[in-house]
Amino acid sequence: MAAVAAYRAVAEDLRRRIGTGEFAPGDPLPSRAALARMYGVGSNVAAAAVRALTAEGLVKGRAGRGVFVRERPSSGTMARSWTHERLQGRLALRSGGPPDSPPDGMDDDGRTVRGTPRSTTGEAPAEIAQRLGVPAAAPVIRSEYLLTRDGRPAMHCVSWEPLTVTGGTPVSLPGAGPLAGSSVVARMSYIGLRITRSTETVTARTATREEADALDLVPGAPVAAIERTYYADERPLETADLVVPGERFRLAYEIPAEPTDG
Repeated sequence: MAAVAAYRAVAEDLRRRIGTGEFAPGDPLPSRAALARMYGVGSNVAAAAVRALTAEGLVKGRAGRGVFVRERPSSGTMARSWTHERLQGRLALRSGGPPDSPPDGMDDDGRTVRGTPRSTTGEAPAEIAQRLGVPAAAPVIRSEYLLTRDGRPAMHCVSWEPLTVTGGTPVSLPGAGPLAGSSVVARMSYIGLRITRSTETVTARTATREEADALDLVPGAPVAAIERTYYADERPLETADLVVPGERFRLAYEIPAEPTDG
């Protein structure tokens, strides 16, 4: 009982110090040995206190680096747009960024940056083949990348494109060639394919361990999972799974309203 009370007391004091800003978001916590000396407890008690804070989502361990205070939940906005300009690849960042900018989502300050895609060639899993309208195990380009905002992970993306669409063209790899880093719309336009529409399905769920690691979240943190597909008329050209941290962003959709008769 004494050990239980001791770790709770240590956790409570660390929780207070985090709340007052003594340990700010991004700061490392003292090591287990340092905490044991600081509070006059055993190393096991100090470790139990840190585990309690980790389970609450206040801190996060980073392999080989230590335990760090996590950032507080924010209410930033990530815009999703289905406007004509977006489909034509002419959507600019809100802060006045260049046209043909590539982000799959933008925050309210327009400071989202796309990482370099890691692309490989492989066979389409059954679900992806269905989304792309190709036979199961058809050859595809799989690309994975991370969007960041002010150095913090904002979106994890995995996309697939049929090799029958981009294979052998200058834009077969999203991170290479004359349009390296450009939007899907711009790349397809470069090879004569005009994207006419996109679809998105959003699901609220918890992060997988891999997603939590990529987005710097605690396992089980809430995320918005977006299944997106770009089409040229009825032909799917690209499909992607986008994952957004629920504690950092809310999704805002811009949908054009078409005038109707009557």
